[in-house]
Amino acid sequence: MNREQFVAELAKLRTSSTFLTLKGYRSDTGEIADFNIVFHMNYKNALLRSVAVLESIIPDDALEAQAKKECIESFMNSLDKIETTPIEEMDDAYRRFTDSNGQFIKGVKLHEESDTLHLFGLIVNKRVIMPGLSKKVNHKPLTLAKNRLRSKCPVSKFRQFKITPSQVDSISVENISLLPPE
Repeated sequence: MNREQFVAELAKLRTSSTFLTLKGYRSDTGEIADFNIVFHMNYKNALLRSVAVLESIIPDDALEAQAKKECIESFMNSLDKIETTPIEEMDDAYRRFTDSNGQFIKGVKLHEESDTLHLFGLIVNKRVIMPGLSKKVNHKPLTLAKNRLRSKCPVSKFRQFKITPSQVDSISVENISLLPPE
């Protein structure tokens, strides 16, 4: 299946949120896993819910208070960008796709430099088939505090997946089985 056929199949899906399954997804760390994600998910709503979650958290100390403040500012900046920049004017490395009605297909985009198709959505379930190798990182205390807070937010479950034959075995959505585009 070529990329155009793959995107055309995604364009046929209902425009509301739907479940999508990636079988045998290989990450850059070597991990192989099956994922169930919510596709066509509204990232703006996840940001709004994440801000609400953070606002309800009472910090334990000054470090966590600073982390909370910076996370909320980051989410608010993302919301401002969504509100002020139409998707067709976003200045990033991706090209978006439209359906036959000219509506943007949420959850799919093309990284223009690498010519790689990407799907993104909210992870509902992950089953690790083979663990990968994670490199050791040495984060500063503020970064660790932010990571702990973000892990409590809906946006922490959003992921982007590279879709190539070497990265994923198969994709299924709404009783349609798709092979990764060649």
